[in-house]
Amino acid sequence: MQYLDDDIVNLRRPDGSEAQYYWGDGCNVLSEPEGKKEVEIVGLRGVVDRGFIDGRARLRSDALLRLSMVDVQQGDGLIIETPSGKVIFIDGGDNQLFARHANARFPKTSDDDPLIVDLILITHGDADHFDGLTELRKSETDTRPQKRIFVAPKRIFHNGIVKRPLKKLTGERRKETEMFGRTVEADGRIFIVDLVDDQATVPEVDRNGKFNTWVETLEAWGPRVERATGKPIEKRRLDHTSVGAFDFLAADNISVELLGPITDIIDKNVGLRFLGEPPDDANLMLGTVAAKVGSPSASHTINGHSINFRLRYGNVRFLFTGDMNQEAGQRLREALPGAAVRAEILKAPHHGSADFDMEFLKEVSPVVSLISSGDESEAKEYIHPRATLIAALGKAGRTTPSIIFCTELAAFFKVLGSVNDPKDAARKVFAFERTNFGISHVRTDGERVLAFTHSGKKLMNEAYRFTVSATGEISFAAKAVRRAAPKL
Repeated sequence: MQYLDDDIVNLRRPDGSEAQYYWGDGCNVLSEPEGKKEVEIVGLRGVVDRGFIDGRARLRSDALLRLSMVDVQQGDGLIIETPSGKVIFIDGGDNQLFARHANARFPKTSDDDPLIVDLILITHGDADHFDGLTELRKSETDTRPQKRIFVAPKRIFHNGIVKRPLKKLTGERRKETEMFGRTVEADGRIFIVDLVDDQATVPEVDRNGKFNTWVETLEAWGPRVERATGKPIEKRRLDHTSVGAFDFLAADNISVELLGPITDIIDKNVGLRFLGEPPDDANLMLGTVAAKVGSPSASHTINGHSINFRLRYGNVRFLFTGDMNQEAGQRLREALPGAAVRAEILKAPHHGSADFDMEFLKEVSPVVSLISSGDESEAKEYIHPRATLIAALGKAGRTTPSIIFCTELAAFFKVLGSVNDPKDAARKVFAFERTNFGISHVRTDGERVLAFTHSGKKLMNEAYRFTVSATGEISFAAKAVRRAAPKL
């Protein structure tokens, strides 16, 4: 099999319709009539399309590293495909959108022939990062076969924190510092020491509903994983000291450096320090004054202790930050002063929150920043992404231009006008239809990079191409190379 080597290639199907494919998509050449190539487009699960492309379209023999930030609205959900075909899920949102994209991308799975997912990495235990993964299992019983996806995850990595129910069995509301199990105090700080590799080892009554559903999902997948891989699911807690977790990527020449969460040793216990409520202060965003945090905050603690890691393929580095906040970014810089965080591709922290560390962003110095956010309901309205964060990413960017893709901004909504409210037929509402989800893609061969999104207009997209030298120097192409579909 070969792969497309032009950035954007339009395909003409036998019925005259057009489709669009991209650098690195698999391609079998069936024939070469004058001025055209008849091809099959091949995905991880087999042939996905067939038609004709421009005869001048270039092909290559080597596969690429591919990253997609799926539009899961307010949440995170990313997919990595390695050159050898390994699949990694990083988070999965909290709704059906991640599962639906995975189903469309990896079709024709079954219980006997599941998609082997080499790793599901949950950056932290907030529902908008992992609850959507349980939709993968729920889809298995969908009455529409095309909506089903069957997966077999080899590995589940997470930060070891398991959320407790908001209330105790007595009905008493838990304190902030009681939300993650046992804690100890040292040097005036509180540390979480109830950290686990297997979340099922925490009693059911001590797990909140989302974690219980996740544990049930893993238990249901277990027998399938053993049939498909010959081994049980590997479940592992990660922190900045973990070694060997990503050795399975060595054959792809991909290396991973774990940067967080940063643990402490307290009386021979591994602990994660409780983080505090951030100040509502412009200095937090300016990065000029060290933030003075407030009382212990469970939400800021679990966010700040997201798994952070830098993935490298050739000259190109990707930095994944989960919901890292300002206190965690400052902590990383102080605890690991020699850590290399510079990266060409940055998964922007916490959906574009105002709670970021400017000095950390400067050290990363990204070329492409990816933000995952959404406005699907008032309950999830956090004003993400913040204007200050977008400006900070531009200021911290290594180059001009500096690329910032946001799922919420790349999505497209078509005006429908005044229609009957589906929940109240007697009421009219001004409606929109989402005709494009704001998925963002980055593909690389270790030197050349293509970053692109789609739009609400067929065959129109925003795409940028650049190269990265061994010393991190960036050279942008004047434009992406596009090939129009030939006439039949």
